[in-house]
Amino acid sequence: MSPSVYHLQLYLDGQQLVSFKSTDNISKIASNPMIRKTMLTEFFLMNKSNKEAMDLNLLYREFPEHFVWSTTNKMWTRHKRGHVIGRVVTWHPTEGERYYLRLLLMNVRGPKSYEDLRTINGVQYNSFREAAEKRELLFCDNNLVECMSEATSYQMPSSLRQLFAMLLIYCNPTNPRELWERFESPMSEDFKKNSNLNVREIRYKVLNYINDILHSMGRDINEFELISEYIKPSSIAREAKEVHYERNIIVSEEDLLLKNKLNTEQRMAYNIILDRVLSNKFGAFFIDGPGGTGKSFLYRALLATVRHKGFIALATASSGVAASLLPGDVSTWQKDIPSI
Repeated sequence: MSPSVYHLQLYLDGQQLVSFKSTDNISKIASNPMIRKTMLTEFFLMNKSNKEAMDLNLLYREFPEHFVWSTTNKMWTRHKRGHVIGRVVTWHPTEGERYYLRLLLMNVRGPKSYEDLRTINGVQYNSFREAAEKRELLFCDNNLVECMSEATSYQMPSSLRQLFAMLLIYCNPTNPRELWERFESPMSEDFKKNSNLNVREIRYKVLNYINDILHSMGRDINEFELISEYIKPSSIAREAKEVHYERNIIVSEEDLLLKNKLNTEQRMAYNIILDRVLSNKFGAFFIDGPGGTGKSFLYRALLATVRHKGFIALATASSGVAASLLPGDVSTWQKDIPSI
């Protein structure tokens, strides 16, 4: 394939990955100066000590067009091969400082160190985010467009939709609608393969998909005004979200052990109800007893066992106070279940 793509490593200072065998001496490895050398640190070094690199004044992604990395010697040397394209490893906006480090490297030419990247007009800032902000890299959507554009070259539409939702939440684009209009097509590619859907239906499928992600983080797609109409989540999307929630309720180890502490009457009820669940037969059971006799204890044991086996156990109570006593419970009004 020509041109070849050169993947450039990206680590925060002192956080590069180190590979070693279980039999190696860790102290010797840690004291080996070669361990500290990475593509990025040696890129900085070349910008300080190599006249040719200094004259070229390159961005990190442009460096492989002129120099080649030796994995053995851990150093850059003058290029002797054909045309090469550099691609800096992608970091998600939620990665924090790593994302802003990448953003600076994509825009700052000839940096000589991590500290140099954080220095503007003689002032060294404490974080890469602060430096990116001072360079006004966060006040326009160009970096978000670049992020999405690069992702379209190798990410599936579903991953693009997830990335788009993350950008809306964490990067506060100045013009979300323009970003949507620019990347609506690549985010829709998988739905376009369904010949039964028209353009409007495809658009709303994509928007609902993004909205589901936003809802899981406490946000709503209508906040961003991607289109002029109000976007209502489909019933299928709501049901899928509820199923996802129910299947991801965490069952504690403590609750799983409750079945071993049941008394004789609790154990009898537990076995009868669980047998009906596992045999896939309908059944309705009424547990009665005065307060303090262990009804909630039995419910918790049943819920833990059923959920641990991969079933959905929809537990409801007539009031919020009662619902709070059981893991993963909601009050009946939230599920439109009539109280008896």
